[in-house]
Amino acid sequence: MIDFLDGIALTSDRLYRETEFLIPDFLPKRMITMYYADGGNAKTWLSYGVAAYICQHNLAKRVYYIDLDNPLDTLKDRGVSELLMNRFATFKYIHRSDLEESPIELLERLASKDNSRHHAYEDMVLIIDSWRNVTNIKNDEKAMYMMNLLMDIREAGMTVVGIAHSNKDGKNYEGSNNIKNSLDVMFKQTLLKSLMGEYVVVNLEPKKERSGVRACDWKINTNTLEMTKADAVTSRMDSQETEFVNNVKALLAKHPKGLNKTDVLEGIGTRKDNKTAINLLKKFEGEFYKMEQDGKKHIYSLL
Repeated sequence: MIDFLDGIALTSDRLYRETEFLIPDFLPKRMITMYYADGGNAKTWLSYGVAAYICQHNLAKRVYYIDLDNPLDTLKDRGVSELLMNRFATFKYIHRSDLEESPIELLERLASKDNSRHHAYEDMVLIIDSWRNVTNIKNDEKAMYMMNLLMDIREAGMTVVGIAHSNKDGKNYEGSNNIKNSLDVMFKQTLLKSLMGEYVVVNLEPKKERSGVRACDWKINTNTLEMTKADAVTSRMDSQETEFVNNVKALLAKHPKGLNKTDVLEGIGTRKDNKTAINLLKKFEGEFYKMEQDGKKHIYSLL
């Protein structure tokens, strides 16, 4: 008999929720989100920023960070105790050295019916650093098993965040295609800027989405873990461009009525026919200063 399927059929009253975001444009609630990058692209700093953002804004009852990758000495060097563990009562850091079972067995326990029934994980967040330490993610069967466990955990109300590594050429994530097929959201992460001991700026480019996420840049203060939207222009400026713009702004601040192009270029110590400087001046028109035409003259002034 097939009547038992009638008893478990989905009813429309359970489809009442619209997509909620814990972090706008980036992290949808009750979904599985993964971001991947080569080493050195600040994946862990982004994850710390995500955890701190959620805790600071009281967006979850619990944030569980399962670290299967970083040694304890690294956590000490990064100040994890002060930045997260001792700062937020809702944050719990689980390190591989304290696990009494394998990572996949831990997921099995979380996904078990005894622990996950009746939306037991509602308003909770699980961050896993990183997925390649959970199982052999290159094996289709093992990767699919991991993702099935994560989907069961998601259906119990958990927001799941996974950190992954890039493959050898850096263009895609490392692991089975079953991972992408089972995800709700996937981003490629790129480090745009880093000032050691102060901040990192990262770009997140959607590679799969089911919830309206968007490409976005985030700045994470590595001293406070404050996570803020980064300006799309300044976050992509290199040191030469930053210095150029700062010099132009400082010069124009002294001349509120404006200066013509020649006076601007010579005023910052470059020749009026310097093509690099001319191109940079044009590139940032409308961003930091404006240009108005007066006959044949181009007059620059601060916005």
